[in-house]
Amino acid sequence: MATLKSDLTNILQEYLTRKTLENFEPELYFYKLGEKPIIPGGYQTLRWAKFTKLDEFGSVATEGTTPSDTTFIASSVATVTPTEYIGVITITDRLLKESVLDWLGGAGKALGDAMARTIDRKIQDTIMDGGEVMYGGGETARANLASGDSLTTALLIRAVQRLKTFSAPTFDGYYVAVMHPNTAYDLMVSSSAGGWQDINKYANPANIFKGELGAIGGVRIVECPFVAAVATNVYPVLVLGKGAYGVGDFETLKTYLTPGVASDSDPAVQRRKVSAKVAFGTTRLQESAMIRIETYSTVA
Repeated sequence: MATLKSDLTNILQEYLTRKTLENFEPELYFYKLGEKPIIPGGYQTLRWAKFTKLDEFGSVATEGTTPSDTTFIASSVATVTPTEYIGVITITDRLLKESVLDWLGGAGKALGDAMARTIDRKIQDTIMDGGEVMYGGGETARANLASGDSLTTALLIRAVQRLKTFSAPTFDGYYVAVMHPNTAYDLMVSSSAGGWQDINKYANPANIFKGELGAIGGVRIVECPFVAAVATNVYPVLVLGKGAYGVGDFETLKTYLTPGVASDSDPAVQRRKVSAKVAFGTTRLQESAMIRIETYSTVA
């Protein structure tokens, strides 16, 4: 059976999809930690709901008497609608023919990286607006943070204690703290008693997250270069419980490659276009399942 030009285009598109996904999925730190329900086709709004938390039962049953019903309802927590993001790269025919570089593969990698950064940045923007806030060095406001107010294990353990107080659910027994490499450096070089060096003398659980450095006091430490500074040398550490926020995946990442055939817009087949598209939305679900720690890092 003959191989047609259309077959070659399909093969190239499959190749680009694979290259893009290889660089897209591993970088989605915050995306992976969010609740992601399955969205049926045709829906453009996703709603999260929760059931009533029942109080302790204080009344004593009376023999032969039917007990009164306990109120049990479900209420809406949050809704989210999709936002679509599209990236397009144009590559000329001469470049593809005369260059030894893999321009199509490079375009797939660049699109995957950019989409991953976009998604995680949008999720950060959402969850940074909520939750309880703690500051390094005992400070009470971001503006007061200065050199010496760096991240400590005591702050992380304090955040874990707060989440436990709120009965925030865990990820298989652990909370997760996502931090910038500069903040992680401050934590690891700390020589204070009970610091990173002391605690890591003990066995840590197997790493399950990309970029995971270890575990301290019930929280897994994940290093993420996408965490954005909130002021000069001031970085947030997001300590999260399961279900803190939700991500609506309305359209998973797809890639497209224009065929190398003449058209009204390109009659001489002078270019190929590589594109990627994704649609998602995010919202906070449980304010009591997220703690934000802000500290000052001396690392430039």
